[in-house]
Amino acid sequence: MPSLPSIPILYDRYGDFDLLVDSRRLRDPEKTLFFALPGQRTHGNKFVGQLYRKGVRHFVVHTLRRGPQVQGELDKRGKYPEATFLLTDDPLRLLQQLAAHHRRQFDIPVLAITGSNGKTIVKDWLAQLLQPYLKVCASPRSYNSRIGVPLSVWQLRPEHEVAIFEAGISEAGEMAALAEIILPTCGLFTMLGSAHAAGFTDELAKHREKISLFRGAKWVVVPADDTTSVGLLRKLDVEPITHLGIKGRWLEVEEVSLELPFPELPAIYLENAYAAATAAYALGLGKEQIAASLPDLHVLDNRLEQRAGLHGGPVINDSYSNDLTALAAALDFAEARANSGKLCLILGTIQPRSSNSPSTRVSAPEDTLLPLLHPRLTRLLTIGETNAGLSRSIAGARHFSHPEALLAELGNIPFSPGEVILIKGASEERLHRVADALSRQQHRTLLRIDLAALRHNFNVYRSGTSAKMIVMVKASAYGGGAPPVAHALAEAGADYLAVAYPDEGSHLRQHGLQLPIMVLNAAGHDFDRMLSNRLEPVIHRLEDLRRAREAGLKVHLELDTGMARLGFRPAELKALLTELRSGDYERTIASVFTHLAASEDGAHDDFTRQQINTFDAAYERIAEALGAFPSRHLLNSNGISRFPGHAYEYVRLGIGLYGIGDAAKAAALRPVLSFSTRVTAVFELKAGQSIGYGRRGKMAHDGRVAVLSVGYADGLPRLAGEGRFSVRLPGGLAPVIGSVCMDMTMVDVSQLPGVKVDDEAMLFGADHPIEELAEAAMTIPYEILTGIGPRVQRVYTAE
Repeated sequence: MPSLPSIPILYDRYGDFDLLVDSRRLRDPEKTLFFALPGQRTHGNKFVGQLYRKGVRHFVVHTLRRGPQVQGELDKRGKYPEATFLLTDDPLRLLQQLAAHHRRQFDIPVLAITGSNGKTIVKDWLAQLLQPYLKVCASPRSYNSRIGVPLSVWQLRPEHEVAIFEAGISEAGEMAALAEIILPTCGLFTMLGSAHAAGFTDELAKHREKISLFRGAKWVVVPADDTTSVGLLRKLDVEPITHLGIKGRWLEVEEVSLELPFPELPAIYLENAYAAATAAYALGLGKEQIAASLPDLHVLDNRLEQRAGLHGGPVINDSYSNDLTALAAALDFAEARANSGKLCLILGTIQPRSSNSPSTRVSAPEDTLLPLLHPRLTRLLTIGETNAGLSRSIAGARHFSHPEALLAELGNIPFSPGEVILIKGASEERLHRVADALSRQQHRTLLRIDLAALRHNFNVYRSGTSAKMIVMVKASAYGGGAPPVAHALAEAGADYLAVAYPDEGSHLRQHGLQLPIMVLNAAGHDFDRMLSNRLEPVIHRLEDLRRAREAGLKVHLELDTGMARLGFRPAELKALLTELRSGDYERTIASVFTHLAASEDGAHDDFTRQQINTFDAAYERIAEALGAFPSRHLLNSNGISRFPGHAYEYVRLGIGLYGIGDAAKAAALRPVLSFSTRVTAVFELKAGQSIGYGRRGKMAHDGRVAVLSVGYADGLPRLAGEGRFSVRLPGGLAPVIGSVCMDMTMVDVSQLPGVKVDDEAMLFGADHPIEELAEAAMTIPYEILTGIGPRVQRVYTAE
């Protein structure tokens, strides 16, 4: 094999090319270098032929032959006479080397961000603070991996004045490669959590690995109370710039106190805002410049927000930013949800690749956008002067000169039932108004589901075990909505889904889910329907086991080791073993499992260990009877954290996905769900006046009462009334006064003079834990979540 040209020679040839690793994101075929990288489910070599037909002529492919799929594509090189193939035993390393060489062409401040949580939001907020004054290059979305970092750095252009890049790792030894690419001149460390602990010998080793990113940097922003990071930075001869925020009003940076108008944010996000403001200050912005932009910091508004549409399909609002990378990501997200095969894109003005600044614009030539859009779309509506040519290039497309023109015409556009509608634009175009007009308007109580946080939590659990992941999406994914949650988990890498009843599994199949689905409660009369929907029942009766084998179903044997619910009990094991020996069940049994009754409670650890021992002994006998070793699983969320030595072939992940109920991993998990409503009315009452049904509420003093648009029909339990629970409003907590009504609830806002009509009231969320509501209602978070009513609108955010 001829040797590759040197990196400088390759850079001279490909320095102005797009570096492509995802065939769906092709923009300019003639100026694209495609890296055929191996993936979890497929290999990039598979797409060489497809890309060649689309006009790509430059490819980096693997020289090693690893299976017929890869072998076949490489052997077809002779069929691509115009193609240039760069052969290497490590395409990813070549991608990283090219990006590292590109980085060294720039002499500007390059700030690297790492840590366990908060990297993306800090990066976005820092870019937002800097953009009015500097031309910023920043990592798109959460591009912080071994692949994402080089693609981010490749965006650097001569006009940039500062760059901000994320770096994320999960194993020892990974950071050196990222540091070589980014070559940071300064940095920011968010915090150290327990995520990815399995990839390191201990917490200190993980901490050192992350901090090693900053070797050679001049300074690094770090929280004042993170003394370990400060010490590690000083050992690298890097100056730590510490910050301490005080009540959202003051920011202390080293010896300087700055009074700044931070927006009202949950505590977890306020810390991110402190970090972003400190980095902006360290990069040279003055107090007044930072203060001017701080009020505009919001928690991921208008980013891949999925709602129920008027026409039966989802409406996806992604109107925060609109560069080509963001557009490609949004199309991927929408296409995965287009089960009807109908995808409409409402496209606003494209932002330039060379700057994230919303103040500049770039034309969108048809030859750049057409490969990205075609053939995914069944309908295109374009907005803005620069998109006029694009609309003329796609049959049936309609063009509107500005958003108001589209809004005026929206009622006359016949959208199809089930059609997915993606709204993609920049924040100043305010295309969220289009999303609002196309969404099913329910009342103003919302359950927001942060799918990015859900994927983060999934990865926290996955990084701590080598077992495959079964994820629970029963009871409509604990009230969050099964199809969107299941799609997000499938994309994150889940291996199995689990539901309670066959109808739940059939519903997921109707929404395009292809993963294996385990059904926890299934009866023999459901088996024919389950076979047609490729569902796998849990079996706890011999007659159902025989019937499932006859039907050709894969099944999961449940053993009752102490839960006293469902499953083969110890007294029934002998009959089960006899049955397994009598027939050919090896291909029928997909797994054997049990439920732990109290894995979260240390007081019952002896009982839990007894359950594990009982299961292990029974499994050995089952494997002997079968003459095979089917997969095993017994750990739930708390079990994964507290009994990792018993993570067998699979684990079952449930409530921990939502950042709830697992004290051992609480520091690493992110809140996924927030339940909120709006203030409908505010009025004054005199001391002694009564409030609500049965006059159960009485004013102890002259004061003010706010009426909220939520009641027990929405999922706020009646037991939360009469002062037992408080909602969070702007300025603080307001106790419920009187009874919770079916549709409304009254709260005492006498101590919150700023509360007004239409303010948001948080029932639970990042800064108001669901456990407080559950405790007030004398129940558990599971019951709160599954009790949230169907008229409450579910809104999904993916970034």
